[in-house]
Amino acid sequence: MITLSPRVIVVGAGPTGLALAAELAGAGIDVHVLEKRSHKAALSRAFTMEPRTMELLDMRGRVDALLEHGRPCQHPPVGDENGYLDYGLLDTRFAFSLIIPQHRTESVLQEAAAEAGAVIRFGVEVVGLRQDELGVDLDLLGPGGVETARADYVIGCDGVNSTIRSLVRVEFDGWNYEDSVIMGDCRLRNPPVPNAYARITRRGMAAVFPFQDDTYRVIVFDHERMKLPADTPLPLEEVRESCAAILGMDVEPYDPVWLSRFRSSQRHAKKYRVGRVLLAGDAAHTHIPSGGQGLQTGIQDAFNLAWKLRAEIEGWAPEGLLDSYEAERYPIAAETLRKTDISFRFETSTSFVARTIRWVVQKLVRFDWFQRANLEHLSGLTLRYPGRGWVGRRVPDRPVTGGTRLYEHFRDGKFVLIGHSDAPLVPWADRVTSVVLAEPLGRGCPPVVLVRPDGYVAWAGHEVPALNQWCGEPREHVWREA
Repeated sequence: MITLSPRVIVVGAGPTGLALAAELAGAGIDVHVLEKRSHKAALSRAFTMEPRTMELLDMRGRVDALLEHGRPCQHPPVGDENGYLDYGLLDTRFAFSLIIPQHRTESVLQEAAAEAGAVIRFGVEVVGLRQDELGVDLDLLGPGGVETARADYVIGCDGVNSTIRSLVRVEFDGWNYEDSVIMGDCRLRNPPVPNAYARITRRGMAAVFPFQDDTYRVIVFDHERMKLPADTPLPLEEVRESCAAILGMDVEPYDPVWLSRFRSSQRHAKKYRVGRVLLAGDAAHTHIPSGGQGLQTGIQDAFNLAWKLRAEIEGWAPEGLLDSYEAERYPIAAETLRKTDISFRFETSTSFVARTIRWVVQKLVRFDWFQRANLEHLSGLTLRYPGRGWVGRRVPDRPVTGGTRLYEHFRDGKFVLIGHSDAPLVPWADRVTSVVLAEPLGRGCPPVVLVRPDGYVAWAGHEVPALNQWCGEPREHVWREA
């Protein structure tokens, strides 16, 4: 007996799943989120939000709540504990990295999803899955026993050990790192100055980042202890000794919220879609936390997938649109895995070559061009999808005639047509908003630009494009066909 039948079921209430649910529910799609955990843990692996992720959330009016709980911070460059990477070199309103614990991010996104109409259930585990041409059946085990749910689509956002990925038999290729990493949140009696601080020595790498509540995220790669098994007990005194040996000062950690010794892995799902089941976030890709890219990649997955899934459900998706989710996001994740692996090896290697490179980096980081190149990678602002010229590029925020900002016109999840006029484009008014900018998007940008709901250019030229290529058939045609 089917007891639950929403249009979409999202499995996993982490940042990716909650961001996806907020997007879909905000578009009027009936969506339920199922989470195996009965409550959220205080342990938060992810702790930063980078500029592009904040821009995406700003497009939906959800970034302010995160800013209230986070602490803007400039990153200390690896190898130079006295300097900062200057985010002011970037073309964005969010010229900083936001230090915010994952559980805070999840709380904000959960509230946004619930306010948009998503139903979120904790303590419900998926134990079986079957699908046909019209939908997906899930067997669920919850507080009330076993029940069956059916949805048009199921999205697995249930992490590295994804049940959904396992049930659709998608391989998760990659490897486990042999070295263990120390991470945790605690208070410091003797915090460094400046309070975001990082250093690499022959002993290893250590970094501390301040949260808003005066606790600190502590990360340690200690060569003398990295071969210890991940399940070896981690006393606070060990954290203190490792930090002192690497940072060159005793930060005196105390009152830990949590401490963890863990080993990461680099793994990538063979595919992101099996029929009506799709994967996103850590269920699709996982990597060492170097650079804090895991949360960024997962939320960007959600924004890419949500509008395409909405188009499919509402019946106006151009052919192949939903398949373009994997085509666009798979290469992004693969490149992220490659770069985070290089970063981890750079941070932890004891070889002469690695030490020499770190010395060179310490010298080069004084130059704006070098900082900008590193920041563009960290921030996500140069992420792009296939296309020539401006097509596939991220659209920066710009003033709009009338006193608003461009990003404010993405609040309802529509396409935005820039440069034609600000009059409604009937009969695409339910899917396309028109605006005229008060200043150019950028050098060499054509006068007319069609921007996707996730903030990337679909088309750029000198006249209004054939909108049905990206936005589907006009509403009258959809009604007649239905």
